[in-house]
Amino acid sequence: MRSDQRQQAYRSYRLPTARGPHRPSAPAPTRSADLVSEVLGRIGGSGRALEFRVFDCYSRVIGETFRTRTMPERLVGTTLFIRASTSAMAHELTLLRAEVLERMAREMGQGIVLEIRTRVGRIPPAAA
Repeated sequence: MRSDQRQQAYRSYRLPTARGPHRPSAPAPTRSADLVSEVLGRIGGSGRALEFRVFDCYSRVIGETFRTRTMPERLVGTTLFIRASTSAMAHELTLLRAEVLERMAREMGQGIVLEIRTRVGRIPPAAA
């Protein structure tokens, strides 16, 4: 065999293909955050997880003065209920409502918290 024939034979050679059933390609990896959200949704904890995320976001965006004198109580739908130590703090938080909601929307995304309601009550020392 000459070298031309060898080169032609080499070019025409095909690798053997696997026989048997076709295997689909593996799915893309799943992020652990997505898995946790899915598991929480299955066991009924997704609402509670969202509430804790909102509480954490509120604590970050509110500032030191309000953090020690207010406390998030619960999240009902898109309304965040806040307990304030005095009526003056509750009133001031009401006046700053738009700014607080804007900061929270930047942190968490639009539509999660749309309203803040306040009430006056005792703030436990551990929360302050």
